[in-house]
Amino acid sequence: MIFYGTKGSHIHSERTSKGVECDNCEEVVPHNISVYGKYVYLYWIPVFPIGKRAFSECTNCKVTNDFSGMNEKLKQHSLDIKKHTKTPVWYWSGLGIFALLIFFVFYYAQQHEKDKVIYIASPEKGDIIEYKPSDFYSTLKIVEVTKDSVYVVQNNYEIERRSKLYKIDKVENYGNVHSSFSKKEYKAMFENRAFLDVDR
Repeated sequence: MIFYGTKGSHIHSERTSKGVECDNCEEVVPHNISVYGKYVYLYWIPVFPIGKRAFSECTNCKVTNDFSGMNEKLKQHSLDIKKHTKTPVWYWSGLGIFALLIFFVFYYAQQHEKDKVIYIASPEKGDIIEYKPSDFYSTLKIVEVTKDSVYVVQNNYEIERRSKLYKIDKVENYGNVHSSFSKKEYKAMFENRAFLDVDR
């Protein structure tokens, strides 16, 4: 379930410097102008602002009006105050979080590609190889590395989605039958995409 919608919050209040006639009590008194901001949220996190609204309150009779209920003088005061009221930075916090997530995902992907080159060139015991033996995905585990060869055991299970390989990468899922490749063959398996990735 996705929780999203719009929400508002009070961001500024200011009293008019001059008296303005109230349409309700007809007294010429200062009015309090309150500005409320509105924003879109996703999972209760503000994503971006979608506007501001102003309300006036008579300091004498306490009657409150939104913009449509204000007289012309109050409308002008509220427009001036709303114009100079800054939207809080936290209204964009969702976009900031999203940007950081993209940055970290990109950084991790770049770093992993660098590490992958090292792992392929220098395989080690315990490395996990991702590959696609059929219409599904599976893994191989390196169990021994000699001067010229790489020995692996095969995972007994396959899974439909590559992103879910971690679910079957368990010690008890690997068999005892060893297969081997020369180090040259091992590198070639990545070059021709027979092996998709390697993790350490």
